[in-house]
Amino acid sequence: MMSFNKDLITIGDKNKAKLFMIWFHGYGSNNWSFEPMLKLVNMNVNDDMYIVMPNAKMIDNKRSWYPLPTTTNDNSEVHEDFAGFKAAMSEIVEFMVQVGIKSESKLLVGGFSQGAALSLGLCFQKEIDISGCIALSGYMPCAKEFMSNDIRCNKIFMSHGTEDNAISFESYERSYEFLNDKQTAIHTCTGDFGHTVTKDVTNGLTDWILNNFIE
Repeated sequence: MMSFNKDLITIGDKNKAKLFMIWFHGYGSNNWSFEPMLKLVNMNVNDDMYIVMPNAKMIDNKRSWYPLPTTTNDNSEVHEDFAGFKAAMSEIVEFMVQVGIKSESKLLVGGFSQGAALSLGLCFQKEIDISGCIALSGYMPCAKEFMSNDIRCNKIFMSHGTEDNAISFESYERSYEFLNDKQTAIHTCTGDFGHTVTKDVTNGLTDWILNNFIE
């Protein structure tokens, strides 16, 4: 079991928080890349969140939460490492237990790109109750493997840009259709932007948190 406790970034007061969030950065990035945005979001929700941002482990000199999909030489097929993805989720769940989420607090998981994909996968695990999921510019990984599984997350916020060249808008649409068959409480925020988080997305996310989780 790898430790995610090294180089943790936290935002907010754990003892006063009404809402906990575990945030996962994108592939090749690190936890401080979203610290400014999440500080702003927390400020706009009256500092009612406690946010924990771990770093992914290094794989081939890049930080990665789980093994990336591979393609055949002719790019005709994509192979996803489901065993590797399950192992990664198990490590994250163990870390989430270590964080010590207050029993009376609601829990959000969220992230950007690969971190968003990891968050969506965590919505299907049974060990920890997740109240909401935030998936910014991500996708549903290993969807075929989750086809017969029930989603255990009450609400989902998804954003994606039509000009995203890292994770296509078509991947987002397929992911939305898959998730919407299992959970209709999905709030979406799309537009003509790329692989990024816009001001409109940040504002929409803030409103979603206030309307659904902060009384």
